[in-house]
Amino acid sequence: MKPWIRAAAPGDVDALAALNAEVQELHFGSRPDQFKPTHVSDIAQWLVRLLHNPAAKLWAAQIDAVVVGYVVAIVREKPEDAFCPARTWWDIDQIGVQAAYRRRGIGRALVRQVVSEARALGIREVELNSWTFNQDAHRAFASLGFTPKTVRFELRASELDEGTK
Repeated sequence: MKPWIRAAAPGDVDALAALNAEVQELHFGSRPDQFKPTHVSDIAQWLVRLLHNPAAKLWAAQIDAVVVGYVVAIVREKPEDAFCPARTWWDIDQIGVQAAYRRRGIGRALVRQVVSEARALGIREVELNSWTFNQDAHRAFASLGFTPKTVRFELRASELDEGTK
């Protein structure tokens, strides 16, 4: 069944927070040094703030009466400087699909909604980032036409300590 993609509303906060918790658990499980344990009430508060942020756009994917996915896009702007021209783009900050509904085109439909809305507003770029441990997401984003743009490296504190011995 094809999902209905619509603007998220305040009444969706509990369902969106539960979906986000699935994503947060994956991140916390893979990088507890970078992510906090999941607290659905904190996620719900964050979503309420996001729904009131004029730079943020949230969509929900619904099948029948069930919210099964979501996407958050945030308008980013960078002024011109000595190195780069000014630009405006949409950053897909969050995307999640309930585990039982994955591989059914819901994530694809959500991303297409973001791209369609960006085009309608004259925004010519959509970007996202993904942690290196999330190879499933990398494959999904590549299948949607996204290509790597930058690579960010880290040197963890334990590696710093070893390097000073």
